[in-house]
Amino acid sequence: MSQRARRFVHVFATFGAGGAQVRAVQLMHHLGDECEHVVMALDGNTDARAMLSPSTKVTYADQPKVRGFRAMRRHQIAWLREQNADLVLTYNWGSIETVAAAKKLSLPIVHHEDGFGREEASKRFLRRSLMRRWLLRGLPVIVPSTVLQGIAAKEWRLRDANVHLLANGVDLQHFSVRAEEPSSLVVGTVGGLRPEKDHANLLRAVATMSADVSVCLVGSGSMEAQLREQARQLGLQARVEFAGQTSDTAPSYRGFTIFVLSSCTEQMPIAMLEGMASGLAVVTTNVGDVAQMLPKEQLDYIVPREDSAALARAMTSMLADASLRARLGAANRRIVEQRYESASCLDRFCAVYRQAAR
Repeated sequence: MSQRARRFVHVFATFGAGGAQVRAVQLMHHLGDECEHVVMALDGNTDARAMLSPSTKVTYADQPKVRGFRAMRRHQIAWLREQNADLVLTYNWGSIETVAAAKKLSLPIVHHEDGFGREEASKRFLRRSLMRRWLLRGLPVIVPSTVLQGIAAKEWRLRDANVHLLANGVDLQHFSVRAEEPSSLVVGTVGGLRPEKDHANLLRAVATMSADVSVCLVGSGSMEAQLREQARQLGLQARVEFAGQTSDTAPSYRGFTIFVLSSCTEQMPIAMLEGMASGLAVVTTNVGDVAQMLPKEQLDYIVPREDSAALARAMTSMLADASLRARLGAANRRIVEQRYESASCLDRFCAVYRQAAR
């Protein structure tokens, strides 16, 4: 008789397209028939389901209608009692009430922390840090960056043994090096149009550059209308493509001359790994662990965050030198091959899950 599939219950603030959601989809595929999954998106957004293979066993819970910590905790206790969960997987601050509910029920939990919104880029809210200090104590907590590892130790006072620093990975076959660059100069980026991605910084930088340079923004989100208006005010309407959301980002990178990350806060951006795996040279702001992710040849193209002048200078220098782009792109691909191949990275996540699950 075959062993039943383990039941993993995932609770996200949102299951829209984003780094944590991309990685969760990768892990669902990687676990295969070993597990079935239940996903709750607290905001009702399940756009990331478009990335899932039809063969993956996933059901979606209804969006809770309650608000407030206590009411949400009560709701989640009642809901979790019905789930027969072998493991509860929670993601970021938005799922903290579910952590409290699962602990009340003595369910096995693994919590993930992937970063913060713009409002906590420099300093975390004290209440949130105290809540994490209380509720995450004794739990396995997965973080993707040394920055978050340090915050977990210093601000949340979690034991080193409970904090797992696990790198994100990328599928090296799916994100492959293209045959040649596009004929025109295209600055490209992939990510939700959200405040922390600071696409406004990128648009300000491009507005000071040659008119031969265009921008491609792959993704959707709450900032789209504001960014379209900014592009209009800067006279960039004809040079900015809002490509929208896609379930497969790999083809997008083939249309970029360089990949640019303009965020004001990140930890270990999956989009940058995908760009590197695609053989692209990178210009990025100095956020999270990006300096550790990139080869030494790339370090001159890491600029201060929210500095559009520095971003423009770095992009201009890189776009002027095709041989430089080729060298940096090849170095980036090698780093991903050496450190961030998806299967080995995902195996490390699965080991934590299996140890925690009942």
